[in-house]
Amino acid sequence: MKKRMFISILFCLLAAVPGIMAQEVPMNHAGAGVTVLVPDLLIAKSDVDMGSYWEPFTDIFGDGTIAVIAGCYAEGTTSGTMNAKVVFIDMEGNVSEYWAFYDDAGNPYTGPFNEARKDGNPPRIACDRRSGSTTYVTGQEATPYLYNEFNSDGRWEKSFVYTQNQVAAVQFFNLTDAGPVPFSNVIDPVYGAGDIEGAQSNQMRFGGEIRILSNGNILVVPEDRNGGIISGNAAIATIFDGETGEIIKGPFNPAGDEAAHSIWSNVAAFNGGFAVRSEGVMTMYTNDGELMNWVLQEEWTNVADTGRGDGTRIASNITSDYIYILGKDNVVGDMIISRINAQTGAVDNTIADVEGHEGHDTVIANEVELWDVGDFDRGDIAVDMNGNICVTYEFEDFAFPDLPQMVARIFNSDMEPVTPTFYAFENHDTIDDIKGIIAKEVNVSMDNQRIVIAADGITVDPDSGVLTPKEQAYAIVLANPLSTSVAAWELF
Repeated sequence: MKKRMFISILFCLLAAVPGIMAQEVPMNHAGAGVTVLVPDLLIAKSDVDMGSYWEPFTDIFGDGTIAVIAGCYAEGTTSGTMNAKVVFIDMEGNVSEYWAFYDDAGNPYTGPFNEARKDGNPPRIACDRRSGSTTYVTGQEATPYLYNEFNSDGRWEKSFVYTQNQVAAVQFFNLTDAGPVPFSNVIDPVYGAGDIEGAQSNQMRFGGEIRILSNGNILVVPEDRNGGIISGNAAIATIFDGETGEIIKGPFNPAGDEAAHSIWSNVAAFNGGFAVRSEGVMTMYTNDGELMNWVLQEEWTNVADTGRGDGTRIASNITSDYIYILGKDNVVGDMIISRINAQTGAVDNTIADVEGHEGHDTVIANEVELWDVGDFDRGDIAVDMNGNICVTYEFEDFAFPDLPQMVARIFNSDMEPVTPTFYAFENHDTIDDIKGIIAKEVNVSMDNQRIVIAADGITVDPDSGVLTPKEQAYAIVLANPLSTSVAAWELF
């Protein structure tokens, strides 16, 4: 702590001397050596303010196609409804947009999708990262049992009674050249998965997350507040066959200590299994849902948030044996990255110790200079097939508070930085140029060629050149600087 205070004071003194440490922090893409492949792109574009919690979510198929999902209003409405759209960006940079859910007749559903919480939590998407696979899954808080379009087979007529609250609805698709083709109806992955008795007494939320595992199985982990599986607000997992949609296991409590733990995102697929971080309890399973091990967060990282994880994220890759976590530390408030061996649950401690983080595989994501001029918040982390890492998080400059900007930094597989911290989006505010741009609630995915970063807030509309309405979702695609090849891309 004394060392950090000394560095902070030294930086302030040096910064006051003309010509010393005058480099802008964060940097633009060019200054950081990062190539923009697709500039800032609006997702589910709207001319009115969008819902407050409709942050975007991202993933990437094995063939490199990027997917971004975001909340939107039902077709023909500008308030009081909720639905979602998905944008796909292929390897040539072509952008296509579709509605996120299809009705029982196989048609895109454009109407209202949530009567219980119309300004509810954001949608989710997961893509199969295995080579050649076209499977993806969408998820959203919804009340499909209230609409005739989703009642063709009586699947809501169960021992569990649906009354008025939302479920964490999901649907399974294949992405074809002609667009999405569903291979399931919209379903409730918890109480729709079996014949569980009871009735809705509370909500189901995303909340949690969806992942497609290294063997193609589909994992859905929402937060259930009905108490039908375990009493209390709890992460509940169900595993589905990725080809047929049949249930492999679940619904079950994925917390290793068997207690009820709430969750926000914080699910990761690794080589041969998956991890669920619920209120500081990290539990690892095989792809088929067999318990491998579990560990308390405090045993392997100094990330401060041991709650449900709104500002903390875990990540891995279906080729990786590690699980990574990003969050603010409990030392001075740095954004840190730690990792743990997913196969053994052990901290290898192969990374050189950082002061205040002894005994953990931990690095500090931000530079000292950045820590001195602003504050950090809610971030996300992604891992490619080679173990390289991209972190993104909110940075609020002390000079212009209440206008958070999104910054990013890239690390190699040894957790060494290969770029300085840079502004994630082309459009951003700086102390010398304050336009009113806001970037918050970020999500990032990466493969060996590209990185997609998506956030919501206010940005510049590329068509009109003026600021968008509030809560607009937008994304950018960057070249992975550690890529083996980006020959298929033409710069925009």
